[in-house]
Amino acid sequence: MKTIPVTILSGFVGAGKTAVLQHVLQNLQGLNVAVILNDSQGEDLLQEMTNLLGAGQLDYLLIESTGASEPMPLAESVSAMNEVWATSGDIARIDTMVTVVDAANFLNDFQSVEELRDRKIAVDDADNRDIARVLIEQIEFANVILLNKTDLVADKECGFLLALLRNLNPNARVLAIEHGQVPVEEVVNTERYQQEWDADADAWQTILSGNAKSELAVNGVSSFAYRARRPFHPQRFWDFWMEGEHTPGILRSKGYFWLATRHAMSGFWSHVGQVLAAEPGGTWWAETPRAEWPTDDPELVAELNAVWDEVWGDRRQELILIGQDLDTAAVTDALNNCLLTDSEMQSGPSSWSRLEDPFGSWDAEHICDGSHDHDHG
Repeated sequence: MKTIPVTILSGFVGAGKTAVLQHVLQNLQGLNVAVILNDSQGEDLLQEMTNLLGAGQLDYLLIESTGASEPMPLAESVSAMNEVWATSGDIARIDTMVTVVDAANFLNDFQSVEELRDRKIAVDDADNRDIARVLIEQIEFANVILLNKTDLVADKECGFLLALLRNLNPNARVLAIEHGQVPVEEVVNTERYQQEWDADADAWQTILSGNAKSELAVNGVSSFAYRARRPFHPQRFWDFWMEGEHTPGILRSKGYFWLATRHAMSGFWSHVGQVLAAEPGGTWWAETPRAEWPTDDPELVAELNAVWDEVWGDRRQELILIGQDLDTAAVTDALNNCLLTDSEMQSGPSSWSRLEDPFGSWDAEHICDGSHDHDHG
């Protein structure tokens, strides 16, 4: 049985994926390579890949996804198909997840509040995904990020973009290229992807652990983790994002948060550019008696023990913020001011439930579009 390595090439519309693909194909020596231009997912992709693997003699597979595609579902589909492929005598292994970024248009798209359907590139009428959120998925679920068209931007902006991309995904290899010309060894047979690799558990943990390199002194981009062990007052936390003086400098934030009005439920926060989303992250483990914790998951138990508080359990604030020219101390103070005060804490959870809460129902995802101006000069 032969294992066929696969490179999946992602990137937003106009980023230059096809130019990268053509350059790689022209410079691959001695390999029998197949290409799939994936304008759909699911059964069509399964059938096409099964046919290619069944024919034999294949050494490598390149998949170019559409500009509106998110790479994680595609990678999961490829990995899940191995049982089918095994009947053909060959199986596939994802080798590298590559994302191409358009240096000339990235910041405008990143700061956009448009949806895919506003530009007529949505999958269907029901596809209400934000452009900014698709971009961030493509970047954060990548092993290699190619900043293309760097000849169209000034050196200062190129440096800023490289620093931003490296903060958005600290574990990816980030390269500046022109006209899609990338060294083939950077995108083929790199072995950078592993099936258990996960963007959330990997790149963001790098920042949380403090191991990400800061480029603040050179390019004005930095990242830091905010932590606290008391709940946010919902209205003050909302006002921080809607009206706060520091918000325009925050380009990306993500993590778990604790609202006083929703004591039993954790919140998952995800903010990209001007698009902010708050949604339920599941019940805190503090709501579950220890006797009912899973005994077959020692990693989970160890993780919980590491963050456990005798009073509040695993309830906590754990947010990562990435921004431009951020005053970390001032942002931290502003977030601290969103926490319940000592007197509010003393009133207890039953009283907290009556606090003003503008976040809306968590029966479904709640998304709000901000209108902050960001200057990347």
